[in-house]
Amino acid sequence: MRSRYRSIIDEKLAEFYEQGIPAVFERDVSLGDVLEPARSNLVKVLVGVRRCGKTYRLYQEMHRILNKGYDLKSILYFNFDDERLKPYETEVLNDVIESYFAMRPQAKSEGAFFFFDEIQEIPDWGTFMRRMVDTQKATIYITGSSSKMLSAQLSSEFRGRSLPREIFPMSFSEFLRFHRLPISEDLLTGKMGAVTAAQKAQLRNSFDRYLDRGGFIPVQNLELLDAIQLLQEYANRTVNYDVIERYSFGNPYAASLFLARCIASSGRELSINKTFNEFKSRQVSVGRESLSKLLAYYEESYLLFSVRNYSSSLSDNARSSVKVYAADPALFSAFSPAPALDTGQRLETAVFNKLRRDKATSRIGGISKAIVNNGGRHEIDFVVGDALALEQPKIVQVCVDIGDGKTREREISSLETAMRQFQVNESWLVTIDDEEDVESGDGIVHIVPAWKWLL
Repeated sequence: MRSRYRSIIDEKLAEFYEQGIPAVFERDVSLGDVLEPARSNLVKVLVGVRRCGKTYRLYQEMHRILNKGYDLKSILYFNFDDERLKPYETEVLNDVIESYFAMRPQAKSEGAFFFFDEIQEIPDWGTFMRRMVDTQKATIYITGSSSKMLSAQLSSEFRGRSLPREIFPMSFSEFLRFHRLPISEDLLTGKMGAVTAAQKAQLRNSFDRYLDRGGFIPVQNLELLDAIQLLQEYANRTVNYDVIERYSFGNPYAASLFLARCIASSGRELSINKTFNEFKSRQVSVGRESLSKLLAYYEESYLLFSVRNYSSSLSDNARSSVKVYAADPALFSAFSPAPALDTGQRLETAVFNKLRRDKATSRIGGISKAIVNNGGRHEIDFVVGDALALEQPKIVQVCVDIGDGKTREREISSLETAMRQFQVNESWLVTIDDEEDVESGDGIVHIVPAWKWLL
């Protein structure tokens, strides 16, 4: 009996081969060497927020495969993010494979490249993928928009059979390449050397634009209001699919309202209790526990991330204050009531995104904050390093402008205290324009302009 999915699947496969692989902007995320199709190949897993470029990173990989001499029809590409396939059932996975082999039967013996996009919603997808690894002569790539694909699901279903990678909106370096700015390759790879005054001015100007537009590729060349509207649509669509629908969350209004509050709080502390009390005063019916769950769901969907106090304790202190960061500075701008006035929040968000990108697939706690006492309690924005793994911490502070003498003294003094506390001999203070090395008995504070530090 022909499944209800088969006509849709056949149509999608035929459309892919008819249209071919789109030209792409090449991202910096490496998926390793292209493996010749074989049983037991590692599955390449690519995870990140919706619309950050996962599909186009797959297209980039497909171009690499074609460049190695393989035929287009040796590639099976299927995107499960399609309303016509709902409600999702496990059988759709088998139907995709059967439809492909019906079109190209020689692939069973010759081998093939399987690309499964947004597979996380299909029931028992992990069991199916394990069977594919064991029985098919194939190289397999999958994408999804849930961080659970990197942890619980993978550990139980694949047991060392996957190579996970996270993908985020474009970095500042990618942003410069995307806009084809005449910046030398040395600068893009962090080899500064001698930077001319003209290059500095151009990089500084480009960084301002990066804070405004961020790294989501589809918004780059839109008018500002259109870009804001599209980014809001991305975020709300993610909530609809990855929170409300996935977890059957019954209060979509509260979910949308809380999302806006979380993203607009990027770079600031977020209190569940205060938010609950405020929502209650506005007659928004939602419980504290539901708000805590929503925050976890937003993190799981890569819309935002939380940063807690640095600790070597295995247990998470529920009373510990939490700072949240949007997945992209432009995402923050799209939800902030006055983004032009919030340079500090946008700057801190961009710095966090760089640290999170470099610390990809790290456990919660890989990036923390800390309080130091240098004659008064002062927060250190980022302590990078897993305390449980005894990693040497990297200390990074963010401040828009240290032109004021008191501000400069406070920030440097706090970093010197932090270097003593964490027993390191250098730290970084990321600003908009300032650049200087400050030496003391505690070590060196590197004061670095953001455009340079991000590269």
